[in-house]
Amino acid sequence: MAKQDPSALATAAAAFDAELATYSRLGKLFLETPLSSVKHLERANHTLAEIASCEERLQAAGQALVIALSGARQRQEDLAKEVVAHVPNLQARNQRLKELTGELGTLANDVSGLNQVIAHRNDNGDSTQPPTAADALDVSSRVFALSERAEQLARTAHEAELEELHTQAHALHQRLQAIGKKLQKVGGS
Repeated sequence: MAKQDPSALATAAAAFDAELATYSRLGKLFLETPLSSVKHLERANHTLAEIASCEERLQAAGQALVIALSGARQRQEDLAKEVVAHVPNLQARNQRLKELTGELGTLANDVSGLNQVIAHRNDNGDSTQPPTAADALDVSSRVFALSERAEQLARTAHEAELEELHTQAHALHQRLQAIGKKLQKVGGS
């Protein structure tokens, strides 16, 4: 859409207002001029001629104002059509954001669920016994699976151009990778 001069309407309105003020001033001067001498009559005739000239300028300024107003209204209607046409794009983006945010929320819940898995592994009947290497490897494989989901979500968010979500999912992926590697070392792999 071509950029229109935003001051066209203001300029036309100001020109109309100036001519209206001139017309008002001349009209009052004409009505207040005494008609008692030749000089006064000449002044009144001159003022009447100025009023006629001012009326022509006022009419032209009024037409220019109507044209500027019509143009401004047309630009507003055109923009309104573009806005309405763009609404489905916004709705689609909002829906996609909602879907990916939901996936991130589900992933975060699954990561939180690891605490229960770890607590269950520690609850092997003897509180003095640490978790086994097999327990560490099992939890490590779960952490890597969650890390892979976070990485996939980060890629999907990046492709959808939702960079904040991409950053969050990528950071989660990196944290889970670091945790998974530490668990693998504990497990002996």
